[in-house]
Amino acid sequence: MSELKQILDLWKRASGADEEICVATVVGVEGSAYRRPGARMILTSSGQRAGTVSGGCLEAEIAKKAWWLTEQGSSIQRYSSFFDDDGDMPYGLGCGGTVIVLLERGEPAGASLEALRRSVEDRTESVIVTDTGTNSPGTALILNGAGDILYERSANPEATTLAIEALRTGKSSNSGEYFVELVAPPPALIIFGAGDDTLPLLEFTASLGWHVTIADDRSNLARPERFPQAARVQNLDSALAGLEDAAVIMTHSYEQDRKILSALLAKDMKYIGILGPHRRTERLIGEIAPGLSLTATECMARLHTPVGLDLGGHSPAAIALAIAAELQAVFAGREARKLSSTPAIPA
Repeated sequence: MSELKQILDLWKRASGADEEICVATVVGVEGSAYRRPGARMILTSSGQRAGTVSGGCLEAEIAKKAWWLTEQGSSIQRYSSFFDDDGDMPYGLGCGGTVIVLLERGEPAGASLEALRRSVEDRTESVIVTDTGTNSPGTALILNGAGDILYERSANPEATTLAIEALRTGKSSNSGEYFVELVAPPPALIIFGAGDDTLPLLEFTASLGWHVTIADDRSNLARPERFPQAARVQNLDSALAGLEDAAVIMTHSYEQDRKILSALLAKDMKYIGILGPHRRTERLIGEIAPGLSLTATECMARLHTPVGLDLGGHSPAAIALAIAAELQAVFAGREARKLSSTPAIPA
């Protein structure tokens, strides 16, 4: 289960038991930190927690003090991750930065979690504007994807302008006074094929919080109970009738792959990957391209073939890891190079 789903699951259980909750949200980072703005942790009055706001060094400290820090309302706290010989707790043991955390209870905390729930379960977009100033910290405004108000602490033209801009650009921002978080639905992936080798790929991608569909016409394999982490298990026609962000073809069937590729290449998708040798895909494209009014070169340019990054290994788990890594890089807009080859940021 992804971290976000763990947070939402605990929130639902706490609500059902009439327990109070407190939410810790990273709203700013200065220097280096393990988690970025938008990372969350939920605490319940019975002592349970889910989510993280650091690499494991801040959670216990926050859980210990969050309730009294929020007795008078929302609170902004700064946690230094520089090593301090004189400090009570060397947060992060020298990560070299400061993490700014909002602690919040009550209606604004619930409204923020509801926006997250809508993104995961209803697949709808929203934007959360948080006032990070020390005078009046807390959630100031939440809009849905249509610009309708879901929560508003008080009329705030600046917060409204920032929220609308985030919806227009599709990006979060942090001005220093406001943290504007665009809450988008998680990536939607279709895995075509229900063989044993799709199970580890489902496990990797579902753990990232993605909305994953398994599609296969073999009813003896394509069963919901066999893929409990999948959002849906469908036949090929049902899956091809929809439009998702990405698809990975793992049917091991030449005829099925031709049918699937013919449909997918006509769609506007962020990622299409196909398992198998490059020459096999070239042969498929040679048969498909004329019917799509595309050249073979244009078709191949839309594909990741062979699918995945060159990580080494030939087991189903290793192949799934290579595919999931490439998908993550594509969704994040990264080149998937080694971090050690990335130029260091000057101190």
